[in-house]
Amino acid sequence: MSWEDWGYKATVAAASDVIVAGARPVAIAYSVGAESADVLVSVARGVGLAASEMGAKVYKGDANWLSGDAWIDVAVVGLSDRPVKRSGARPGDVVVQVGYLGYGAVASRVLESRLDLRDAPREAIERARRPRPLSWAADLIARYASSASDNSDGWALTLYNIARASGVRIDLDEVVVDPALRGLISEEEALYSWEDYNLALTVPRESLDALIRACQPHCWAVGRVSEGSGVYLRGRVVEERGWSWW
Repeated sequence: MSWEDWGYKATVAAASDVIVAGARPVAIAYSVGAESADVLVSVARGVGLAASEMGAKVYKGDANWLSGDAWIDVAVVGLSDRPVKRSGARPGDVVVQVGYLGYGAVASRVLESRLDLRDAPREAIERARRPRPLSWAADLIARYASSASDNSDGWALTLYNIARASGVRIDLDEVVVDPALRGLISEEEALYSWEDYNLALTVPRESLDALIRACQPHCWAVGRVSEGSGVYLRGRVVEERGWSWW
């Protein structure tokens, strides 16, 4: 990855938490520390590109010279008429997947030397380097979703975040992988694909058709919410694991 990629991805990562709450990103501030002016400029270019794609503005950038490891931090401000939390899912709601899975799983294979970079689909590597911000979904989330969580730490953990916060059980019927990756990664790998920055929503059944119409072809009804706890795929318990800071 280039330093421009890192600036872009750091911005999308920060914005994803805002978008999934049903807020449109409007303002971005960032700081970066590095030994080289070229690194500072490249990171700034990546932040600016991501901001432009989301329709947001960069209001503040702070550049710092240092010796040692470089760092980047990004803050994103968004606006929402109805902020959505992880804790609103109710029995009877439908689980909706917004955006494909699989890019992080392919990146894992490359990083772990289980797949040669030259053999990896170019689109998957590009999406791992520069995940697309789903800012267009923010208004739809605010309008239709009862709960939402974004996939930075793995799809299974994303769903567990909703199930635990809402005190419900989630049953999946499918996981939707980018068609270009089918046959390359397994369904099990897709469950733990990380940093895809796709979204998990729960939606009241009466709102489902309107949401699907509004976001086609980028979303799919993939499961349901019921009383209980945990996450299941076609009746099988999904192991709760993914990236964690502790």
